[in-house]
Amino acid sequence: MALTAFSRTLGSWALLGAGALGGLLPVGCSGEPRVHMVPVRGTVKFTDGTIPQGEVATVFFEPVDIGSQATQPAPGVFRKAAFGDINPKDGSFELTTVNPGDGAIAGKYKVVFQIHKTYLGRESLIPEKYTRAETTPFEVIVEPGCGPFTFELEKLPGR
Repeated sequence: MALTAFSRTLGSWALLGAGALGGLLPVGCSGEPRVHMVPVRGTVKFTDGTIPQGEVATVFFEPVDIGSQATQPAPGVFRKAAFGDINPKDGSFELTTVNPGDGAIAGKYKVVFQIHKTYLGRESLIPEKYTRAETTPFEVIVEPGCGPFTFELEKLPGR
């Protein structure tokens, strides 16, 4: 009997919490945040023309300014980075923010990379400047019709 009362109380708190949380999330008619997603594709290669061959090879678009798409009518939309794995065959990538291949939210981004020889060793194949938004030389604007983007990276000596 006590367990049943506890379950009902727990269920009531869960419904109350879900309702409160639902009131904080900006949504459109479809239940999705109202932001403009842009498909983004491109290629990454080294300055010598070779393609990154690390077990970890990922490009990240880190938001600098997501523009007016997320200020109104969807206050509280979080700024989100987009990412994509770099294909070891041709250096191509396709960005994902929430769902596979959905692209990036329109706006300005710093582009950073993680390219490591192995998953565990974390031996980077590229200079550190490419791994941080504060030091990367790459900045892009994502908007309808942009791209495909091409990025050329230096290799670390001896790699």
